[in-house]
Amino acid sequence: MKKRQTLIYIISAILSVALLAYLLWNLDWEILRVAFADIRWGWLAVALLAYLINIFLRALRFRNLIYSRPVQWLELVPVSALHNILMYLMPAKTGDVTYIFLAKDRLDVSLTEGTATLFAARFYDFSVVAALMAVLLPLSRDEIPDWIFIPAMLFCGLVLLATLGVLLFLKFQKPNHEDTEAQRKSNNGFRGSMSRWFKIWEKFIAGLREIQQHGAHGRVALLTAGIWLCVYSNFYFATKSMGLPVAFYHIAIISMVMIPLTLLPLQGFANLGTHEIGWTSVLVAFDYPYKTALAIAAGSHFVLLLSVLVSGGLAFFGAQFFLKK
Repeated sequence: MKKRQTLIYIISAILSVALLAYLLWNLDWEILRVAFADIRWGWLAVALLAYLINIFLRALRFRNLIYSRPVQWLELVPVSALHNILMYLMPAKTGDVTYIFLAKDRLDVSLTEGTATLFAARFYDFSVVAALMAVLLPLSRDEIPDWIFIPAMLFCGLVLLATLGVLLFLKFQKPNHEDTEAQRKSNNGFRGSMSRWFKIWEKFIAGLREIQQHGAHGRVALLTAGIWLCVYSNFYFATKSMGLPVAFYHIAIISMVMIPLTLLPLQGFANLGTHEIGWTSVLVAFDYPYKTALAIAAGSHFVLLLSVLVSGGLAFFGAQFFLKK
């Protein structure tokens, strides 16, 4: 596992350098210079605020997902802040799993439960984004090229079907607290080799059942919708701060296109290259000039990095201060 992770980091570093070289060579620096020379500080502050609220909402969502014991929201804020920073900076989503170890170290949440709650959070992320896009995409059909619209609708449909399948499973599959002797013997070999994944699945389902029993599905879904609206708002206000406005629904579509791109096993550090490819491709599809699209992508990436570090740092140290009082 360590060798594989090391290989990912090496290849990601090479990709980062190559993509950075391409960006520096092709970027129209005049567009970016004009954009940052007359930066709208008010819009930039609102972009940072949107990302800060996103961190707070993620902490509140994890509070609702952790089911073994009650955890204070403020205790989860530093975990959410560090998780966001590492998830963004580290390549190929390797930073996402840091939540599991942060929750274990700071909150004494078991690794299995940490994994289960992380999976549950991603379950809500995909479900809510798919639902939002399923409404938004048809309304803007005339402006969206087929190569974006068709895969996007297929993605939404598959995710919503999977969501429905999990919810139906929760509704009709009663919890089985004990296996019969025959079941244990018949499943012994298979479960032996897959025991870790079975435990994760069982904890994941147990966590969703707990949410269901407390009637919290709607609350967690609303928190997730708030998280994604903050993400969209951060990007939207970032472009406004540079005087390079992009339509809000364009931002939402770009963010959805970024999801499969950020799941690629190999990519640069801090989403370098992935961000630019996703943003530039969608903006060009919406008839933005290539040079302008690339400048918007690079500028928004810089503001995103600033948001992650500044808002994440404020959330982490602010929560630490109040926890010590």
